[in-house]
Amino acid sequence: MAQSRIDFSASFTQNSNEVQEMFCEHCDKHDKQYVPAEGFCEECFEYLCGTCVKFHKRLLASHTIKNKDNMPKDFCLEKCSVHQNEFFKFYCQACKKFACTECKTQDHANCSMVGHLPTLVPGIENSREIKELTENLDELMKDLENTVEQVNINMKEVASQETQILDKVMKKKKEILSAFENHQKEMIQGFEKKIEETLKRLKQEKIEKTEKLREHQKKLETLVNDEENEIKRKIEIIKKNDQKVLKTIAEKASKVRTNLNTISTELAHHQKTDQRCHLFVAMKRGQEIIEQLKPDADKQSYNNSIHYYKVECAASEQNIQNIQDGDKFFIFQEIRKSEVQRTASYYTDIKVTFDSWSSLCLLSEKCLLISNCESRKLVIFKDMSVSTSSYDTIDLPSIPWAVAKVDNNKVAITFPDFGIIRLITFSKYMTVTKTEDIKVGQLCCGVAYSNNKLIVSFTDNPTTVKILNMSGKVLKTFDKDQHGKYLFVDPHNLTISADNTIIYVSDANNNCVSAITFDGKVKAIYKDDKLDRPYQLTVDRSGAVFVCGRLSENIHQLSPDLTKVKILLDKEQGIVSPTGVAYCQNKKRLYVFQSNGYIKVYELTLENV
Repeated sequence: MAQSRIDFSASFTQNSNEVQEMFCEHCDKHDKQYVPAEGFCEECFEYLCGTCVKFHKRLLASHTIKNKDNMPKDFCLEKCSVHQNEFFKFYCQACKKFACTECKTQDHANCSMVGHLPTLVPGIENSREIKELTENLDELMKDLENTVEQVNINMKEVASQETQILDKVMKKKKEILSAFENHQKEMIQGFEKKIEETLKRLKQEKIEKTEKLREHQKKLETLVNDEENEIKRKIEIIKKNDQKVLKTIAEKASKVRTNLNTISTELAHHQKTDQRCHLFVAMKRGQEIIEQLKPDADKQSYNNSIHYYKVECAASEQNIQNIQDGDKFFIFQEIRKSEVQRTASYYTDIKVTFDSWSSLCLLSEKCLLISNCESRKLVIFKDMSVSTSSYDTIDLPSIPWAVAKVDNNKVAITFPDFGIIRLITFSKYMTVTKTEDIKVGQLCCGVAYSNNKLIVSFTDNPTTVKILNMSGKVLKTFDKDQHGKYLFVDPHNLTISADNTIIYVSDANNNCVSAITFDGKVKAIYKDDKLDRPYQLTVDRSGAVFVCGRLSENIHQLSPDLTKVKILLDKEQGIVSPTGVAYCQNKKRLYVFQSNGYIKVYELTLENV
């Protein structure tokens, strides 16, 4: 059955608020008369008046007719968009579409999961599907509220950044002009001392030199003013572009929130009026709308960012005194957000009853998972917004190494000894609903997920990184570079860039981090004498890379091309033998697992540039 694109506003307002009485479909269809229904044919799925019941029994004696007391009370009066005289009576679970009698015959003749609406709706008002839809609405609304809140923060930061930079330029401008004025005064004072000896000559020289100095000062002022205006122009362009993007995000978020409020209102109305067929229709349409809206909402959240820049003084005392055409006094530089230094502020400690190597995985901003080698358990913090002292555990078949998010309710765990990856699917309440083991090969360690593929590192000889499909079939293998040199020594952990184009691999025994494309090309390698035994890595949405050094006891912040930005955390901030690290984008928090059994939590903010 052909269905038109859903109108978010109209699709939830076309039904009457009052519960209607069912009428005879034959009289309505053929005579355009409203006659109350007195019976229902179970074979034809039609409501009939008393007269039509009599004729129906005579013509189709084998059909079963239910009287008014026993006939289905849940009915849908919504007309089919294709067959205007027909009502929706069925729902196809396979096609996920509503159907009238004509649609059922024409489009769903071979479908085995076509159900009569009244048989599908009993108890729907209290069903798990309704509850999950309502929870999904609430969660998406919260995400949008976070997005709008971040827009407001970024708006303020745009204005604050402009003020800081312009104040800095103005201050340095005054210093430049003041330095030149002081230099001028010193020269004039020197001339005054010699006036007595060669009064006429010095007076004339004073006049000439003073005139040149004034011209020099005028030229200097012109150059500095021109550079100041150019910096203002660049900042204004950046500011306007950022404000335009942020305004667009806020407007789109507002529209999405309006649509979600419409869905919520419609669902609440049908639940109160006991119109279960209409509730079923609204529920299914609401699910479809959320599927359409969520990618755009995620996109707006991803785009909710601003440009960063800095201005450095390029002028020295020498070129101020001897300015030439083309001299520059300021250097204006745009900075990628991933390269802006972060400041880490201690937030809290989470104590667990085990230590040793562990890998972290954030399934959501509330749910934290830990795969622990020593205990052979998967540790689950279901809701850290409520408590960070209680957690559940799941026994695992062998020593786990890494855990990575596959979907909002699914993770992948590597078991090096067994040579398998176990996929675990959770319910809404974080109980295990399904497990699936994928045979991938011995000594599988690091794991990440991207575009329906698993990216896995192996410490077997030779050490490799492989891209697998979800059945374990090897699609690509990376072990050597274009010169035939082995890429890895001990690739224990890996992660994927925010844009899903780069694989970051931490090589523990080689004390380095490698950036490799999905075609196997080495983009960059990071080595530093203050990074010893790197283990787990994580990235934020801007592309910044965070890697923990177990023996160096620190966390390094790197740019997407693996340029060192700074050492973000070390022993002075309480870091002790870190092996696991995870970043929460919404909360701007970094979680660090330490071998002493503590998870350190830090809040990250951008430093002033």
